Amino acid sequence: MQIKLINDQSVADYLISLSNSKLIKKSINQYPVFDSSVSVTKLCEQLISKVSGVYFFHDVRGIHYIGETTNLRSRFISHMTREKNKKLKKAILTAFGDMKFSWVKTSSKMEALILQKKYIRMFKPKCNEIFYKNN
Repeated sequence: MQIKLINDQSVADYLISLSNSKLIKKSINQYPVFDSSVSVTKLCEQLISKVSGVYFFHDVRGIHYIGETTNLRSRFISHMTREKNKKLKKAILTAFGDMKFSWVKTSSKMEALILQKKYIRMFKPKCNEIFYKNN
């Protein structure tokens, strides 16, 4: 069996571009590093960015729900006014300490979907209705 060697410079360029990738850097971290967080009880929607990202509802017990969106502020308002997920609604009403809405900004919907899937697999939040199997 012959192995074809790739030009060392092209491999080096590829590794540099890979290490500079925001998606790769975020997925190397085992746990999410939140860009920001607000208390749900204070309804501080004005402090929430209108960007795409992965968001988390959590209190001292842990992460209850993980979602992704192209507009964090609008999705937060939607959760507060038209929540259909009964488990999440109950978790918000019976929070231990402050229920927080925290998020990780992403550069695209695809990046948000990838991170959401990863974090749902990792944390297995009780209020999420969709779970992903580890491959």
